[in-house]
Amino acid sequence: MNESVNLLVIATIAGTQAEALTRRLTADGFFVTRLDSSGGILLESSTSLLIGLDRAHLPHLIALFRECCRRRRQIVPAHVEILSSQMQPPMIEVEVGGAMLYALNVERFEQL
Repeated sequence: MNESVNLLVIATIAGTQAEALTRRLTADGFFVTRLDSSGGILLESSTSLLIGLDRAHLPHLIALFRECCRRRRQIVPAHVEILSSQMQPPMIEVEVGGAMLYALNVERFEQL
């Protein structure tokens, strides 16, 4: 994609979905900067992606996210303090996966 960059998409996804999505994005010509982190309520890895693109490609980008970052339900231990080490932590059902996308207008882009 050798077109102008007039949109910056910042996306946060589950770390478990990052590899497959990053491969798909680069195979389709998107340039991606990947920032890995961990934390949150589930204490799991997450990945933020920075993607500069021409806004005409935004629908295709969103379609790739929908395909690679599906939400699912998962049973995980609740993060509560347990007084006795003999007790199992209570389990809760949570929704994991999916993606949060932010699209920001780019006033100026230069590749040096």
